[in-house]
Amino acid sequence: MTRLEDLGAAVARSPGPVAEVDIGQLLRTLWRRRWVILSITGLSLVAAFFILSQITPIYTATTKVMIESRRSRVLDGRELVSGMEPVNMTVMSQVEVIQSRNIAKRVADKLDLYNDKRFNPALMPSQGSRLMGTLSALVGEVRQLFTGPARQIDEATRAQRQREAVVDKVLGSLTVEPVPQSLVIRIGMRSPDPVLAAQLVNAYADACVEEQLESKFETVRHISTWLNSRLESLRTAVVDSERAVAAYRTANGLVDTSQRGQSTNQQQLSELSSQLVMAQAKRAETEARLSRVESALASGHTDGALDDMLDSPLVQHLKEEQATLARSVTELRARYGDRHPDMVKAKSELAQVERQLTGEIQNLVKSLRNDFAVQKQRESSIAAQIRSAEGSVLTQSKAEIRLHELERDAQANRVLYESFLSKFKESGEQEQFQQADTRVISPAEVPRRPSYPRRPMVLTAAAVLGLLGGIALVLLLEQLDRTVRTRDQLEELVGLPTFALIPQIKGGTGETGVQSYIMDHPSSSYAEAFRMAWVGLQQGLGEQGGIVVVTSSVPEEGKSLTSLSLARVVSTLGQRVIVIDADLRRASLGAKAGVQAPHTFPEVIAGRVTVEEAIINDPLSQADILISRPGGHKDVNLLASSDRVAEILNGLRARYDLIVVDSPPALAMADVQVLSRMADKTVFCVRWDQTPRETVLSALRVLRDAKAKIAGLLLTRVDISKHSRYGYHDVGYYYARYRNYYSE
Repeated sequence: MTRLEDLGAAVARSPGPVAEVDIGQLLRTLWRRRWVILSITGLSLVAAFFILSQITPIYTATTKVMIESRRSRVLDGRELVSGMEPVNMTVMSQVEVIQSRNIAKRVADKLDLYNDKRFNPALMPSQGSRLMGTLSALVGEVRQLFTGPARQIDEATRAQRQREAVVDKVLGSLTVEPVPQSLVIRIGMRSPDPVLAAQLVNAYADACVEEQLESKFETVRHISTWLNSRLESLRTAVVDSERAVAAYRTANGLVDTSQRGQSTNQQQLSELSSQLVMAQAKRAETEARLSRVESALASGHTDGALDDMLDSPLVQHLKEEQATLARSVTELRARYGDRHPDMVKAKSELAQVERQLTGEIQNLVKSLRNDFAVQKQRESSIAAQIRSAEGSVLTQSKAEIRLHELERDAQANRVLYESFLSKFKESGEQEQFQQADTRVISPAEVPRRPSYPRRPMVLTAAAVLGLLGGIALVLLLEQLDRTVRTRDQLEELVGLPTFALIPQIKGGTGETGVQSYIMDHPSSSYAEAFRMAWVGLQQGLGEQGGIVVVTSSVPEEGKSLTSLSLARVVSTLGQRVIVIDADLRRASLGAKAGVQAPHTFPEVIAGRVTVEEAIINDPLSQADILISRPGGHKDVNLLASSDRVAEILNGLRARYDLIVVDSPPALAMADVQVLSRMADKTVFCVRWDQTPRETVLSALRVLRDAKAKIAGLLLTRVDISKHSRYGYHDVGYYYARYRNYYSE
């Protein structure tokens, strides 16, 4: 693919501006247009200051109230007046209470806001203009067309509406918000007067406490009235139930056992049961003794019978005496024998004691039998008494069932009456002393700074918005800016090399100062730029040189000055150079070079003079010049004789190393298409920060259609100081930064 085809493809696919911008490029863009950003930011701050000066400052005073977590009860267990639970529902309920109209009315009454013109618009003097009055009347008539005639209201209704409007304004100035994760509520009031704001919010907090106290007082009064009415009926019920108990007890012969615990029949039955148990035990014991004694006597074992009778003193004495006499008989027998008088006496005495012992045992057995019979009879008697007592107790128990029922009714009425009487006295005491469920923990102070508008925040927001707006405007301007400022932008736009950035010469456009500047300052950045352009151009021309057409998109892009400067710089390098002014309509090369000639390039084309007669020498360099005169509109068709122009240019090839042709702009005339076909290379000039990118692409498309051999581009009339401030790190940036390399 040829270079021209590359250009055509690049021009066809180029979207215009560079789509992607790196961070460094973005920062350089913002810095380049910093005064736009600062101006927008300043305007934003000025507007904010003006708006703030027109707004009436609003002061907000705040106070804090806390909900008590304890419970205050009037009736234990029943909770006729329930305390407040420390839960979120309770806090939000209290917030709604604070925002109620009752509290607002209480505050308005306490501070007499109905007579304050800041809250009652009806007290404000009418200061409106006649125009405003007319407009108000007109609005009223239009409203009547849709809503009908306004109803006439009396003075009382009007006053009530004014009071409601004052309450609405109080509520409109109120802010209530719970403090998260606590039982604290923050109350705020807004007002243009800071002192009034503090008074309002403190009055609001006091009104909340008073409202709770009065609510409790009213509840306690209601409870006291209700208890008092109930006490009378309860007292009557207690008297009636106790009378019924007494009458039933009398009618059934029942004795009050509430103190003793049991009735007489029950006590008698209990005692008889105890006696029966004792009699049965005693009878059983006597029967057992009698059985053992009789068994011993029947078997002849009197010793066993005597053992059960040892508790008899006489038997015990006789037994001891028997034992003593028995020992004496034994001793006397051993000593004297059975016939000794003492022995006989002792036996006689022993026999007498044994007879007495036997008689006493028989008497005791008889007495034991009598005791057994008596005890058995007594047991039977007690059993009979128990059966009789049980019948009486059963009868009494049946009667006491109804008695107990009556007593329970009487006791229940008595307990209920006593409970209500106790609570009635307690409610009377609580009516004298009540404590609100909320208390003020932080009274409001007079605010020193307005809460609205928040000047620091507004100014900061204005500065930020102005800064962002300035940045957005800069980015918008950057997107709308279709010009070219850097070598990279131009090369990426068209896909062709850019030979150099041609600086703008300060102090003029070149009619008087250029010829001396470029020659008097050969080490200047301006001259160095053209040397760089010649080096780049040589790579396309080769060592043989050739014809170079210099053109641009539109006028005023510096192509004529570029053509002259390029010719002069190349001539200082020992090359044979001629520059031809082919812009027949706006010829300016002679004026820029400061020369005049008797013959011109159009005359040579027309054949009226030879080339040698028309060529003149540049007074400041070794270059030759072939000029045209301005206003040559009648010669516009001369370039169409392409054969004659080609013949002239080819004739000059043998004499010069470089032929520079200053052609018209590509978009203005068709001459450049003729000239570019004859040239070996075409150099395209683009004015820095002026020529739109679309214009550049259109002009290059024209050259592409003309089969022009474009060698490269020059970015002309570059403001080096401004270019360096933009931060473009290219050749132009270093022109300004390293001035000691140049002699300006």
